[in-house]
This record gives sequence, structure tokens and C-alpha cells, in this order.
Amino acid sequence: MSAPAASRSGIAPSNAAANGRMSDGGRTMTIQIIRTPHPPEALLAQIGELLGAEGAPGDVATMARRLSLLPREDRILMALEADRLLGFAHLRITRDLAAEEAAEVVAIVVRPDHRRRGIGRMLIAAAETWARQSARARLLLRTDVVRTPAHAFYVALGYQKAATSIDFVRDLGIERRADLPTAPPPAGAR
Repeated sequence: MSAPAASRSGIAPSNAAANGRMSDGGRTMTIQIIRTPHPPEALLAQIGELLGAEGAPGDVATMARRLSLLPREDRILMALEADRLLGFAHLRITRDLAAEEAAEVVAIVVRPDHRRRGIGRMLIAAAETWARQSARARLLLRTDVVRTPAHAFYVALGYQKAATSIDFVRDLGIERRADLPTAPPPAGAR
């Protein structure tokens, strides 16, 4: 993609992380991977649309609010063909007491009609470059257990399964009643 096309998207060409060409049914697409802390508003609707296809929709105002609350170090990688968003990845530095800092792919989404065309590979390669540039020795990918095609994709890229975990969520908007147990009753108890 030429610099003027990147400017139409509202992204400075200096934020380009990678470029690639791929064939799509006889035509060659030029894909540009852009790394930015805050995508321009023109692309927020497309990010919300992609998230909606994964069950987490958001309009432009919601996307702008969520982006404004992200940690300063977070980055969004966007795979663009001209001004069309084909996929994105959300990157973050993770810190905790139990392990060294790592770079993490919080989310990676590619348009369903563009999957298996190399866009995900380009996004992961750009994420690995960002992790190295950020002086992180590991890149962590988390995925839902039901997303088996994603698991196969990560393994094909050389990633190894490191853990199996379960997320527990409690809706804090629902008041807990004092007369109800906070834990399941023991087996056999009524």
C-alpha cells in the first residue's frame, strides 16, 4: 500500500509494522500491517464489526471508550487493504508475580471471508516483532477451548500449549443473598 492510502486511514506511515502481497482469486492484494496505540475513528466501526462476528459487538462510541481505557503500552495491529480492515490483533505487556513479563496477544480476529489467506500469520509475525522490540522473550496467546481451528493455527506457527485454565466470572450487579451458600454444598448434602 502506498503512503497516501495509509494517510486516508488516518495513520502515519511511520507506524507501519509490515507489508505483504498475497493473491486472492487471481488478483494481488497489498496488505499493510499498521501498529498503533489508538486506531483512527474511521476504523473503529470496522473493529466493532469484526468483534461482533466473534460475539462481542461494539459501535464506534463503545470502541473509542474501550480504547481510551487501555493501558498506554497496549498496541493494536491492523491488517489493511486500502481502507478496509481485514483483521486486527490487540497486544499487551503482561505483568504478574508468578512469571516474568511477557508480550500477550489479547485478541486476534480476521474477517471470516479472509481467513486462511495469510493475514493471521502476518499479524502474528508483526506481534512477534513488537514483542522483541519491547525486549520481551515470550509471546503469550490465549484462546477459548472451543476455538479448535485457532489452536491448530497457533501450533502450526510453532506455539506450544502451556496451560489449561478456566475463567470464573461473577456478575457483581447481582446481589448475593446472605441465606444462599457461597460454595456448592458437599456431595450428598441436601
